[in-house]
Amino acid sequence: MNSNNNSDNRPLFQLTKEELMQDFEQIVRKVVNQMQVEQVSKDEKEFYTRKETSEHLNVSYSTLHNWNKSGVLTPIKMGAKVFYSKSDVSARLNP
Repeated sequence: MNSNNNSDNRPLFQLTKEELMQDFEQIVRKVVNQMQVEQVSKDEKEFYTRKETSEHLNVSYSTLHNWNKSGVLTPIKMGAKVFYSKSDVSARLNP
């Protein structure tokens, strides 16, 4: 028999219900704060990927491609990736 099985079921420490709730609330606050930080950094982006741009404008990649060719939006190529400036996307949202 493995004596470790019995020790695995023993609590390492005990918490009151209040202490558990406080710990849980702390964790939730941290997660919410992190989500808010991520949203702020997303809002502060200067460039959007094709995916983000198509989602913001609610258009397909084909439409983005056509807009690129017709000059509606100006793509910015960085290596093999294509980006769009936040100001161009915002201007398209609010003509």
